[in-house]
Amino acid sequence: MTINMTNQDFEAALQSALSHLYDPDYQPSTLLCAVIGCDIESCVPMVRSAIVEGIRNLAPATATPITAYTQQLHDLLHHRFVLKLTQEETADRLNVSRRTVNRLQRRATHLLAGVLWEQGHPGKTESGVAHPSPSAETANQTSDWQAQMERELAALNRETPDTVSDVGELIDGVLEFLDCLPPELRADVEVKSVQPGLVTAVHPVVMHQVLLSVIQRLARRTAGGHISIYARLEDGDALITVTGPVPPDTGLDGATFTEDIRTPANVSLRTCIDHGQAFVWIQTPSVGKISVLVADDNEDMARLYRDATIGTRYHITSTTRGQDLLDLVEDSPPDVIVLDVMLPDIDGWRVLMRLHEDNRTRPIPVIVCSVVREEQLALSLGAAKYLTKPVRPREFIEALDQVSPRAPGPQAPAGLLPTAERTESPS
Repeated sequence: MTINMTNQDFEAALQSALSHLYDPDYQPSTLLCAVIGCDIESCVPMVRSAIVEGIRNLAPATATPITAYTQQLHDLLHHRFVLKLTQEETADRLNVSRRTVNRLQRRATHLLAGVLWEQGHPGKTESGVAHPSPSAETANQTSDWQAQMERELAALNRETPDTVSDVGELIDGVLEFLDCLPPELRADVEVKSVQPGLVTAVHPVVMHQVLLSVIQRLARRTAGGHISIYARLEDGDALITVTGPVPPDTGLDGATFTEDIRTPANVSLRTCIDHGQAFVWIQTPSVGKISVLVADDNEDMARLYRDATIGTRYHITSTTRGQDLLDLVEDSPPDVIVLDVMLPDIDGWRVLMRLHEDNRTRPIPVIVCSVVREEQLALSLGAAKYLTKPVRPREFIEALDQVSPRAPGPQAPAGLLPTAERTESPS
């Protein structure tokens, strides 16, 4: 049987399979079955096996650093589609944002498509299934580029270890560079708001190139060339917003506006075009980012904690069960734990005791926040701080500031920003 397909068709079929891989009612597409080489009636187990085998074949050499791009792609696929973790759980495991997980998953799916093709039809193009044009070749080009980037970044890190980027100084440096360009390449750029002391854990050479590429891309498309820049902390990350008006008939697509701007894995680009305004968000890990794991069965409390920490270095993740907290702490220890007492599965006091009795988790400061008024009991069982519900946002931030470990290097105050800084920056 001859089946014609494009690269987009094949990747779409694979993406659908990944999204429904363990759905009992899932039926793989004819295209996917043809590539894998199985009969449509008995294709489900073979598709699963082929995908798992393809993910295994993407695993880099044992000595590969865990931060290497190829290792991150493999780990993402393994967590998502072998261990069956959610995107949020995968983000926590990889210590990246959920947006970065989305971006890595798209690239990993593309690489997996090339592996599956070679796995099913090694070296063949006349097997009755049209080769998905750029698959393996494009995957190799992407992999080669990423390998080259990793080598250059590794050289930068060897020569200047622990180098970070002051975002305010970075933006000023890019603007000075723009002033040196010919008039036809310049843009009218205005810095609207930059959070004081904002520092990102990415080499300034990398950040300079990414920001410069975004500004130039936007300058060529904006109406009148006027561009605004904002920078602040969001969810514990440094977020730079670059925005400008675009003509209504430009035909731009936010999803593809910056797709050919290359970034390392720890730098995330998001784009949106809304009502004639283009937005580009550059998200990077900040220096001193502090992870906070909350165990509270009241979702409103978790939402209050997240809202309270907007504009700070605190990154909130939450669970509603005590046992889940213990499992998460074992897999990926947070910097701070916020613990309710009245949990649905395990009494919070017992969770606190187990955390304090384990040498691995004892150093993690625990804030007990509960309607149960037992401050002395909480402190005697090992809590670093006790808060009584209902808790005010500023009180919560002050408690975090008191118990949080301090990361080395320059960093802004961990607490809330002044109102003007928090409200002027667009989200």
